[in-house]
This record gives sequence, C-alpha cells and structure tokens, in this order.
Amino acid sequence: SSPIVVRKEFPETWLWQTIDSERFSGEKTLKRKVPDTITSWIITGFSVNPVYGLGLTQRPRKLNVFLPFFVSTNLPYSVKRGEVVAIPIVVFNYMEDDLTATVVLENKEQEFEFADVENEIIETSKVELSREKRLAIPANSGKTVSFMVKPKKLGHITIKVQATSDVAGDAVERQLLVEPEGLPQYVNRAMFVDLRAASEVKKEFEVEIPRNAVPDSTRIEVGVIGDVLGSTIQNLDSLIRMPYGCGEQNMLNFVPNIVVLDYLKASNKLTANIEAKAKKFMEAGYQRELGYKHRDGSFSAFGESDKSGSTWLTAFVARSFKQAANHITVDESVIDKSLEWLSDHQAPNGSFPEVGVVSHKDMQGGSGSGVALTAYTLIAFLENYNLVNKYKNTINKAIDYVYRNTESLDDTYALALAAYALQLADHSSKAVILAKLDAKASTDSDTKWWHKPIPESDAKNPWYGRPNSVNVEMSAYGMLTFIEAGLDTDALPIMKWLIGQRNDKGGFQSTQDTVVGLQALAKLAAKISSPNNDVTIAVNYAKDMEMRMIVGEENGMILQKFELPSSSRNIKLTATGSGFAVVQLSYKYNMNVTGEWPRFVLDPQVNANTNPDHLHLSVCTSFVPSGGQNVSNMAVMEVSFPSGFTADSDTLPSLENTPYIKKVETKDGDTTVVLYFDSLDQRELCPTVSAFRTHKVAKQKPAPVVIYDYYDNSRIARQFYDGPRASLCDICEQEDCSDACSIKSQKQRSPAEQNETTTSRTMIGNGGQKFNVSFLTLLLSSVVLRMVQ
Repeated sequence: SSPIVVRKEFPETWLWQTIDSERFSGEKTLKRKVPDTITSWIITGFSVNPVYGLGLTQRPRKLNVFLPFFVSTNLPYSVKRGEVVAIPIVVFNYMEDDLTATVVLENKEQEFEFADVENEIIETSKVELSREKRLAIPANSGKTVSFMVKPKKLGHITIKVQATSDVAGDAVERQLLVEPEGLPQYVNRAMFVDLRAASEVKKEFEVEIPRNAVPDSTRIEVGVIGDVLGSTIQNLDSLIRMPYGCGEQNMLNFVPNIVVLDYLKASNKLTANIEAKAKKFMEAGYQRELGYKHRDGSFSAFGESDKSGSTWLTAFVARSFKQAANHITVDESVIDKSLEWLSDHQAPNGSFPEVGVVSHKDMQGGSGSGVALTAYTLIAFLENYNLVNKYKNTINKAIDYVYRNTESLDDTYALALAAYALQLADHSSKAVILAKLDAKASTDSDTKWWHKPIPESDAKNPWYGRPNSVNVEMSAYGMLTFIEAGLDTDALPIMKWLIGQRNDKGGFQSTQDTVVGLQALAKLAAKISSPNNDVTIAVNYAKDMEMRMIVGEENGMILQKFELPSSSRNIKLTATGSGFAVVQLSYKYNMNVTGEWPRFVLDPQVNANTNPDHLHLSVCTSFVPSGGQNVSNMAVMEVSFPSGFTADSDTLPSLENTPYIKKVETKDGDTTVVLYFDSLDQRELCPTVSAFRTHKVAKQKPAPVVIYDYYDNSRIARQFYDGPRASLCDICEQEDCSDACSIKSQKQRSPAEQNETTTSRTMIGNGGQKFNVSFLTLLLSSVVLRMVQ
C-alpha cells in the first residue's frame, strides 16, 4: 500500500488569485492543490471591465474535500508548562463496513511525556516514542479517543496522530502552543550608534531579571539594523502589545503606514512590496475608522454608542486622513465635515473644549486650561493646508488662545504641543516659546527629553523607570518643533532618547506615543539617512564569548537578530566602522505573582455557581488615587481563563450593555476577554465574565487578570486566580483511569451516594458514556464550523 500522507495545512481561506483577462478569452483553468482540511470550500469571484463594469458570480460554487476514512484532532489555543492535556482524537469511518483502527500518537522528538494516573502523586518519567490505542468504528460514524500528555518544552510542540485500518489510513499534524506560567514582561534597551564623527562607540547593558521570575522563562536577544525605522517597517501590523479596539487605537493600523511611506519616499528606499503592504493596512484602517464616525461628521472612541463626538479624536482623524490622501483614496468631504464640526464647537475665547468623553486627560485637559487640546486641534487645521482659507477665522482665534495662555503655562505636555502648533503657524512668538520649552528639558551626556513630574507618593514606583507614554509624546512634539525650526542638530539628542524608549517591534507603549514618536523619528531620519553604512557590532555576553553582526548597504533594512544564553546578564557592545545603526537588547521573562505598586484595586473571585465545566468570575476593580489624580484615563482589563476554558460568547453582549463598559472583545482564541472602560475612579466596579471548558486539562496553573491605564503605563495592576481544578482522574478515559480513580471517586461521594443501588452506579457509567458522546459532538461541531466558513 502507498505511504500515508500527513495532513498539516489547515488554512481558513485560500486561493486569492488575480487573473489578467487580456491574456485569454472565454475561460481560464487554474490548477491548485487543495488544503488538507476535510471540508467544503465556497468559491466566488468577480471581474472588472472598462465597458461593462463589475461582474459577480451569480451562484457561489462549492468544492467538497472528502476522505472516506480520516482522523481529526481539536487542540486548545495553548496550555501552560506543567499542565496535563488530554489530546482528543476522532476517527471517522464513512465506508460501508465496520472497521478496527489503530490510533498512534507519535513522540519521536520527546517534546512531551505521556501521563498516567498512577504517576500523578509520585511523578516519574519514562521515554516513550509513541503510544497507541485500538478503536472499533461502525460504518458511517466516528469514534473518539484521547491521550494524556504533559509538554516538556516551551513554544510550539508537534502533535502528530496516525490512524490505520486494514483498508485505509490517515495522519494529521498540528501545533500546540506551550507557554510558561504567569504573564510575560518585556524590556527593550535600544541605542542609536552614530559613527559619522567617531571611529568607535561602546555601550554596556545590564539584563535585570527579578529573583522571583518564573524559572526558564527568560529569553534574551540582540538585534541590529541600519535604518532608524527598520524595525518599525518590519512590524507594521504589530507595533504595540496592547489591544486596540476603539476609534483612536484603530489609527495605529493607519498612521504609522503613512509615516513609513513618506519616510521611504524621502530617503529613496521605497520598494513595491513595502508600498503594497502599507497601503493595504491603510485602506483597511481607513474603512474601519469610518465605522466610528457620527452622522454630524465627528468621530468618537466607540462611534454612535457614545453620546457625542470627541474633539480630540475628530482632530486626530482629520489630520491623519489628510496625510493619507497622498497615498490612498480618501473622501475629502469626510475631512471637511470633521473640520466644520470642530469649528462649530470652538469656544468664543478661541479654545476647543472636549465635548465628548475624556479618555486621555493630559491631551484633553482633564483639569487644565485646555491649551493642549486646542493646540492639537489647531495642528489639524494647519496641516489641512488646502482648507486654511475656509477656516481662517477659526485658526486665528485658536492661535491667539494658545499664545495668550502659553506665557504663564507650567504644564510641560501642553507647552510642547503649543510650541509645535505656533511653529507650524509661523507665529511671532515661536522662538520664545521654543526657548521656554527647551529650558524644561532633561539632559544627559548625549540625549534630551521631557517628562511629567513624579508625585512624591510614587517616588519609588518602579513603573516610572520604564518607558512612559506621556513622556514619549511630549518629547516627540519637542523634537518636531526643533525640526520645524530648522534645528536638526538640536533634535538629534531627542532622537537618541526616543530610540531608547521604543519596544522591540519598533513602536512604543500606546497609540499616541507610537504615532507622534514615529513621525518625529521619520522626519529627522529622512534628513540624516546614510547610504554608505559599514558598521560592525561586536557583542560580548560572557567570558571569551563574542559574536559579530555587520550592517552594510545591502542588508541595511534587515533586522539581524541573535539569541543569547538566558543566563547572560552583562552585555558589552562595541561598534566600529562608518555610518550609523540601531542596536537593541530585548529580553522577556514571566512573573506569576501579584504586580508591584498597583494603581488599581483588582480582586478576581470565582463565583459559587462555578462548576468543573462552567466558570463564572467576578473581577472587582477601582482606581487608586495618587498625586491629586482621582480618575484614570481609558482603562483596559484583560481577563485570561485557565487552560482548557474558552469565553462564553453568549454572555458577552449583555456584558457590553453594562453602562460602565464601553466595549468587550476576545483574543488568543477566545481564551482572554478584554474590557474597555472610559475611565475608572474610586467607585468599585465588578463585571462578571464566564467561560466553558472546551478541552480537558488537568493540574491547571493560576490564570492572570491585568488592568492598566491605556495612556499611562505606570498605572497597572496584576492578580492571579485559580479556576475549577482538575486531576488526571477527571480527564482520563475509562481504560486509562486506574483503580486509584475509583477509590478517589468513592471518597469524594457522600454516604448517601455510596449506598445507592447498582442501577444507580450503572447510570453513572452511562453518564460517562454520554460525556464521551457530547465531547464527540463538540469535535464534530468544529468540523461543521469549518465547513460553514
């Protein structure tokens, strides 16, 4: 017989094909290998003709992919190290005769070990390259079986299952993600290496891993690239690690692509591939953003579900849409209507008050004079230069307001925005205001930046030692002001500081800091771009242990990465040659303890109506005031479920209808629920989230809940909770459950239950069979879902 082909390609969609109709007439034949999914594919198409316009398929075609004998497995999104998961396998027999099949789970790479009930208390491991079971499968039906495994390595492990009978065979291969316990913490130390005036640059980094970090969760990496925006360009679809589900955060899928295209065009580095990718993201972001538009032309964080539009977001959108119009098709009337709405809501004194929800208090003037928001809105009008004459009166009133209130302004954030706005407006006071801003800057040997004052009560808060979103924003506006004033040399130290605040993906912490930070970096980088880079980076990470990376003209846009041993702590970099490069040391580790210095009260409690198959979790939270700040900015809560549990989607709409929750979404295969709040104060809120057990996992690790201020990452809290616990006896199949499980079951039952009749015990046995049937139904439903898709 022919060898069994292992099925491993399971895409959700495929066959996106453009056909040039000028090269054929009538019909065209395409030959493609279908994916490995046993399913039905729906095929549609359309055509465009200069005379007849758009043509669509009248009736979608269905392509059935079928095997009379096949095997299927449904894995959880992920499991934690140390947990035991029952790998569910269904063997389908659509032949006319009953079959006996041998099901084998392979373990040739020793990525996991097979778990046995007997070893639950005293854990012993033995080398098993595979394990097999036999199944009797009636004709035209399916049978389920499972293997209990305990992963041994982190990352993706291979689950390869093979089922064979006398007449047929099939095999599938899937990947199971194994994660360390706790929550990952990311640190990035980056530096701008400038060898234009020096022959050698040295830098020393310390890798600081807390003593209570999860063992073996540390990963350390050194990267180098010859372009300031190189890492940003490579990660346009994942610049930050926060979710971005509101109208302002959606712009993260939009604005950085504009910045990248403008920069690459200015530096003559634009390729067709990058241009196509960036425009694709821009077009998708543009269409999504229109979903947050109100009928009156304004925009808000959650669209029509908000009572009114937001001055801040409307200005942001009008400014960004104008910038995008150079690259994609943008409806100019949308921009004009947004500016008209802003003009209509200008106060008599020339300011732009926030008429919507205050999500970003530094920007929107939560308790200040409104200079920051007025300057921000003024920038949107000034950058829409084609409409300046139409809104001349609005612009002049705003300029006067900003100027009048800047002379006595002590808020550094507002001053940075005002300085940039007055510079763009070419106001007579621009030099004086810039000098005032410069006097507030902090400096060290070769960098410059601005920062918010730290409240005395938070002086020891370790989160202030990490990159801060608001500090990045104001420093980026300061840098843009220097560049606009033609002071590129003065802007260089700010650029060096900003590069040091970026994450490993080339973004920053949040949305606004990433958008304005990248704009500032791109403007200066385009002016100092060096086409003749020849930089050698020597990395010393242990005694007599060194590696080298070379950045030249050919690989300048490629991010070179090198993973260091997890025990590395002192990293010494030496750069030689000519030109410049960006070097970054990135490392991560996991923490499974309560977060230090919490700025939110966070208390997850498992409700009494929770059972082994259904989790109900109430999470009470409130804001901890500090330094006179009693209300947070927009807050985001992420509730992760224990391994094997998936969000109960039926309960999410009612959760979203709760007055204080603005939006609910899921991520990571529905294993995490994300809740958005306009803001939080000292009043306690207790949303309840629910989840079903969809996969059998034992020895589950605690699951995390985290809440943070979206625009100030020094405000965060982290807690862990235990969900319904399961032992190996709870997830094993009848043949795998030893006498120990029967004894345990007897001990857990009440005296009344133990005196039940044999008939009752038989019913319990039937109940076990019913559970197997329901679990088979779950697997079958996943196949049906694929067919629908």
